[in-house]
This record gives sequence, C-alpha cells and structure tokens, in this order.
Amino acid sequence: MRDALRSSPLFSVRRLLVCFVVTLVVVTTDALFFHVEPVRTAAEFGTEVTIHTLGFYGGYTLVALFNRSGAER
Repeated sequence: MRDALRSSPLFSVRRLLVCFVVTLVVVTTDALFFHVEPVRTAAEFGTEVTIHTLGFYGGYTLVALFNRSGAER
C-alpha cells in the first residue's frame, strides 16, 4: 500500500515542496519589489503563500496525472 501511494502521481511530497519553494520565491519577490498584490502583514504573506502553493500543486498534479496516463500506453 505504501509503495502504491509513494509511486502515485496524485500525492507527492516532493512536488509539494517544489511548489512551496517556487511560490515562496515568487510571493517574496512580489512583496519586496513589485507590489502587485499588497502584502502588509505576516498573516497576509502566509495566506498568499498557502493559497498559491495549493493552486500550483493542484495544477502540477493534474499535469502529472495526464502525463502519467500517456506514458503507460
């Protein structure tokens, strides 16, 4: 069961960490330099990082699911 979950394209800790790091860099750069989305407090920063990480992870997971189904043919 663990091996099936570990190789599953639906759940991936590595994918979540990559999404988190990329999102953290993008939101930090925006907060410090560009101010596209105004971030004033640490709670707003955490909320932005969380929302964007989960969205990025969801999109990346969909791509992984479709990519995996195409590789099995």
